[in-house]
Amino acid sequence: MQDFKIELFEKEYKINFPSYLHLSEQDSFSIRSKISGKYNLSIHSLNKELSSIELPLEDINVEENFDISRIFEIIELSPLSKIYINWYKFDDIDLFNLVDFNKYFYDIWFPSSDDIDIFDESLNWIISIRHDGFVSYIKI
Repeated sequence: MQDFKIELFEKEYKINFPSYLHLSEQDSFSIRSKISGKYNLSIHSLNKELSSIELPLEDINVEENFDISRIFEIIELSPLSKIYINWYKFDDIDLFNLVDFNKYFYDIWFPSSDDIDIFDESLNWIISIRHDGFVSYIKI
């Protein structure tokens, strides 16, 4: 999570930013390896290969009253209570409480700059949200 987002959040809401865990480089590599194995993709071109098999969610508009539970309903998922947010190439990953992520989505994801992937420990699904609000997913 970028420091400036935390500072903006705390200045605006006058509360502490929700608790989250930033994964170590080793833990991020472990997740990247597990995803690579689970989806039978090359670890070296994981982002590119994932994007080639994602399915679009065209009825979702992230820029208007986004609620991630709506996506879970559409693709029939029951996520765990903690979700991972991949900020780049599965080398910059944060672990958030799902409720906090949904409640403060627009304080975490910034349009025009953030491309993120969301998944839980099961790795059975990955939801991608691009900087332009386009949403796609992969589900086993």
